[in-house]
Amino acid sequence: MRAHVTMPTLLAAAALALALAAAAPAGANARPKCQNLAARRIPFGALEASYRALTGLPSSIPLSRTEPRHYGVCGATHYAFALLVVATGVKLTYRQQVAQQDHSPIWIEKPGRAWVDEGIDDVCNLAPAQLINLWKLGVTCRSRPAAASGRRRAGRLRLPPPPS
Repeated sequence: MRAHVTMPTLLAAAALALALAAAAPAGANARPKCQNLAARRIPFGALEASYRALTGLPSSIPLSRTEPRHYGVCGATHYAFALLVVATGVKLTYRQQVAQQDHSPIWIEKPGRAWVDEGIDDVCNLAPAQLINLWKLGVTCRSRPAAASGRRRAGRLRLPPPPS
């Protein structure tokens, strides 16, 4: 049995399909809402583990946490602004000193993944502008289009050989 479709019904269905298709990209490109969280909730144990893995520092070398500290979430991704440094008075080897140079205060944790150091870059390129502006770091970031907001990933540091 064949269904009889009238021209007005077909036009209405086409208009509805077109409206839904036009609305989908806008929702897909919408930026997730960001919110500031209490800095006391920063998971320093996880940040320290990531930092030690990145820099190769053993757990016997004490680390200090500097101020200011900020914590936030955009969608399901968490961000921390927290700088870890070697405690005052600790002597480091040349390789350990070099490893400290490329550390960033911006950390990111995507759902189901470990915290990673975002690397050295303009702070506005390391986390969503909305969150950086909420943190009031002394810089105002402008939002970029969603397609342009890809972030560079920090990898394991390649250290130069020590001086002779």
